[in-house]
Amino acid sequence: MQTSRRSTRAAAFQPAMASVHSIAHARPQHVAGSLSQVHSPASSSRSMIARPSVATRAAATEAQAAPAETKEVQWYALVASAEFFFGDVQNESVAEQLRERVRFLKEQGKERDFHIVPQPTWLDTKFPAEAKRVSRPCVALVGSDKNWIVFMKLRLDRVLRIDLKDMTKAEVLSVGGTLPVMPTSPKKWTAPYPPYSTGWYERFLPENQ
Repeated sequence: MQTSRRSTRAAAFQPAMASVHSIAHARPQHVAGSLSQVHSPASSSRSMIARPSVATRAAATEAQAAPAETKEVQWYALVASAEFFFGDVQNESVAEQLRERVRFLKEQGKERDFHIVPQPTWLDTKFPAEAKRVSRPCVALVGSDKNWIVFMKLRLDRVLRIDLKDMTKAEVLSVGGTLPVMPTSPKKWTAPYPPYSTGWYERFLPENQ
């Protein structure tokens, strides 16, 4: 009797164990299927990055293609009589200073930014009050580097500085007349090097840019 009861219980227990066994084997497959549907962090982050619109890309392209704005050049001038500029003993080093400026600009890969303008036309037409203070014939040392012009003003001293506002390069370099033959050097030459040759300044005239 007891043996038959045990057999009955075993027979009833076997289907239950089979169900548990099938569930245990089926569960990992279900979990694996669920995990395959989860996006990776990398794909999620890529999907969250906003792509630029067509209008934004077009605006960026136009900005890159647009030419850079050209900054207007401001010119400055130092005006004096030709006799003082070329013949005064204190200005015996002017030629060397101008040559040194040219050398410096060349090393920087830049073009010459200064000129010697004989009898500038703008002096009488645009600055009549200042023109009355300058003996004739006169000459102007013009440049676009304000710091260098200030330096040359300190070296030359007795010259008139004029800011050439709103003037084009063509106006600044407009020559109103020729210079007479200037002395090769000051009457009292004190420099340790030989006097400059006649017309040393011609290389700095507007036509010799």
